[in-house]
Amino acid sequence: MLIGYFDYLIIGILILLNIKFWENKFNFKQGCLISIALFGFILPIISIIIELQRVKLNGGWMDGFEVIYTFLRFPTYWIIGFLQLFILKIKNIQ
Repeated sequence: MLIGYFDYLIIGILILLNIKFWENKFNFKQGCLISIALFGFILPIISIIIELQRVKLNGGWMDGFEVIYTFLRFPTYWIIGFLQLFILKIKNIQ
């Protein structure tokens, strides 16, 4: 599964936070640094660890190619991070 339960949870939380804090002004530079750190490295690693633990608990895997899809979490989170930066930029312009 390309997007797991943890990923759905993160996307839901991100949408709720964007809706809740839409009227607040944020420093664009701080928002960029936080987004890059979270979506560039921290959240994909956590998502991979959770997915590998889930596979391990459900019987394990025979070889490494069965869980190679977990490396696609990085580009997925990078796309989500770019969308979040775009949203921050729109908020900063208004």
